[in-house]
Amino acid sequence: MSDPIILSDRAVLAISGEDRHSFLNTLLSADVAEVEGAARFAALLSPQGKLLADILCLTEADRVLIDYPTHSDFAKRLRMYKLRAAVTLDLLDDWSVGVSLDSRTAADDPQAAFADPRAKTLGHRIFAPALVGSRDRTAYDRARIAAVVPEGPTDLEPNKALLLENAFERLGGVDFRKGCFVGQEVTARMKYRNLGKKRLMAIRCDGALETGEAIMAGERTAGTVLTATNGEALALIRHEFADKPLTISGQNAHITADPDADAKPLA
Repeated sequence: MSDPIILSDRAVLAISGEDRHSFLNTLLSADVAEVEGAARFAALLSPQGKLLADILCLTEADRVLIDYPTHSDFAKRLRMYKLRAAVTLDLLDDWSVGVSLDSRTAADDPQAAFADPRAKTLGHRIFAPALVGSRDRTAYDRARIAAVVPEGPTDLEPNKALLLENAFERLGGVDFRKGCFVGQEVTARMKYRNLGKKRLMAIRCDGALETGEAIMAGERTAGTVLTATNGEALALIRHEFADKPLTISGQNAHITADPDADAKPLA
């Protein structure tokens, strides 16, 4: 059993109070289930449908734990939306977020551990105070690349990224049946009219890759390299270039996974 991988760019927030589920469900892109132990992938959007924070929610008996990116103003925005809702928001500043890619967790005393709902190959998420583990996240990033799973801010630029261009529907991070949420109208219109111009893919290159590099199709920019490690990367690529020869810094690049190629608009 290996030590967990510490994700220093993630933090934990707890939401309690009788209105906690209804409060979250009016804001987040996916349904936060009331069943204890249920885990969900979701996002908080701007009213214009742009992603502000990608999150993982875990429902406990008397609260919901939320794993969110530290670069975001997620907690501040929840407080702004709180108004008269019967909820209490607690930043768990002494807690860490970790990942165990094994089937078992290695935390000595995790306060919470659950299977990552985005992909089985991402193992278990761990929340615990003073979590001890490795700071080298290479194995975790390689697992995300193989499963084509984005994570902010490297893959999901705040106030710019769109859910339907970044695999949220495939990964269960958006629910068009749950009712209204912030940014829902724009996201639904994009789905109904099939307005997305790009999609998330995994690529491999003959040379080294760096986040932010341009992916070229001849003289035209086809996309952008996102999380990159060991010649493999996530990439956001325009639809029309997915079947064209691609290069990155003059080196040949190859698409190795394109799971959202057959995504269809709502009927």
